[in-house]
Amino acid sequence: MSFSVSVRVASVGLVALLFLPFLAFAADDCAFTRTLSEGDVGDDVRCLQEFLNSAGFTIASTGAGSPGNETTTFGSLTAAAVLRWQQDANVPGANGNFGPASRTAYAADGGSTVAASDEASRLQAVVATLQAQLESGLPVADAQPLATTPVPQVAGVSDSRGADAQRLLESAARMLRDTEEQVADEDDEDDRQDFEDDLRDVREDFYDALLDFFDQEYNEAEELLQEVLDDATDVFEDAGGESDASEAEEAIDDVEDLLEEVEELIEDAEDDDADVGDAPDLVDDAKDLIDDAKDAFADRSYRQALSDVYDAEELLEEAADEIDVVTRMDAIREVQDQWDEFDDVEEAISDAEDDDEDVDQAEDLLDKAERELKRADIALDDEDWTEAMELAKEAEDLLEDAEDAIGRSDDDDEDEAEEALEDAWDEYEDVKEKIEDAEDDDEDIGDAKDYLRAARNLLNDAEDELDDENFDDVLDLVEDALDELEDAEDEL
Repeated sequence: MSFSVSVRVASVGLVALLFLPFLAFAADDCAFTRTLSEGDVGDDVRCLQEFLNSAGFTIASTGAGSPGNETTTFGSLTAAAVLRWQQDANVPGANGNFGPASRTAYAADGGSTVAASDEASRLQAVVATLQAQLESGLPVADAQPLATTPVPQVAGVSDSRGADAQRLLESAARMLRDTEEQVADEDDEDDRQDFEDDLRDVREDFYDALLDFFDQEYNEAEELLQEVLDDATDVFEDAGGESDASEAEEAIDDVEDLLEEVEELIEDAEDDDADVGDAPDLVDDAKDLIDDAKDAFADRSYRQALSDVYDAEELLEEAADEIDVVTRMDAIREVQDQWDEFDDVEEAISDAEDDDEDVDQAEDLLDKAERELKRADIALDDEDWTEAMELAKEAEDLLEDAEDAIGRSDDDDEDEAEEALEDAWDEYEDVKEKIEDAEDDDEDIGDAKDYLRAARNLLNDAEDELDDENFDDVLDLVEDALDELEDAEDEL
């Protein structure tokens, strides 16, 4: 065969021309991790539309959403197509939203209802047309409509060897497509040319593998396709991309670490006679999914591996929630969140200072929050997750106060404290009058007087703190007094 021309005219869109509309949609094509419904936007919506169109539940016959024109927006036409698919697949609670039950049915269905033999026949027709066209020297853009091309049958593609080869063919095609797009985004012209040179050899191997596949020489095809997949992945990553393979491998490592942590958590909780709820059962289910992810990874179904990992991670988080203790993951996440918030508040204070606003109080509170977060970091190092969580929460309160204090002076704080205390005394008098009226009417007042007395004591303490100019303490005491007054009213 002569593919010298093909190497020269192949463009970034060549693999997409060959495969995107024609390859069978495999179960690892879409890694759905959220419920999709009308109004949602994202690449997972486009993937869902591609699946529906390939499975015979067409979004639209022409325009947006039609085969080859899928969009990232979940509209009414997508919802209608999802509903038709749900009804056909007997998805429980079919309503047009693509939720957990739909994801389960999607995975169980293998991601498609399109027969592999039909897709292989279509693909063979595409390759036959492309080969003749390239050998004639015509540019790819002048391709004749594929509908006019005879569709020869490929016997045996549905047997196990052919099916394995076709799955590898799809993976190699998609990896090559993603690599070409990654290379096209390279800004440095010299680097881009180097990547293109590497891709030229990959493409030639890919075309040779296609011919082997259609000659039903599946062993030879798989060997070449494996080289294409590995070489394309190398170029993709050299060009700055993160391949599905590396992402899946990293995700599997992370979820295994999480599994180990949750298992240790369960063991420690059981040793302390703490309630672990359904955590052991959830962990067992997560282990099964991790095994499935490893099998999918071995089969190079990387997106399916990622989907299984995400499901396992969700189960493990649910398992951790079942245990009545603070997890390492919870503590680390909370401390990191508050350090991020610290950076935001620090920047806000700096901006306010540049605008000549009063930031003295805000800076004092920020310093206190920083001390709490440093103590939280030490607690993490000591693996004291509960202490780290508590310190992070204290830092959160201080950061909120610091943000509120931007632009405020001591006079502002004094005015706020005095106003709050005055309002609280007014509320005290109102509740006291209600209690006296209830007594006059011989109504049951329960413990209302006890709560009223507690509120009065708190307000008196607040008066003392106001005299000492401890304005934050005044506000705290007023808040506690108002809680007591609310309890007193509830008793009436």
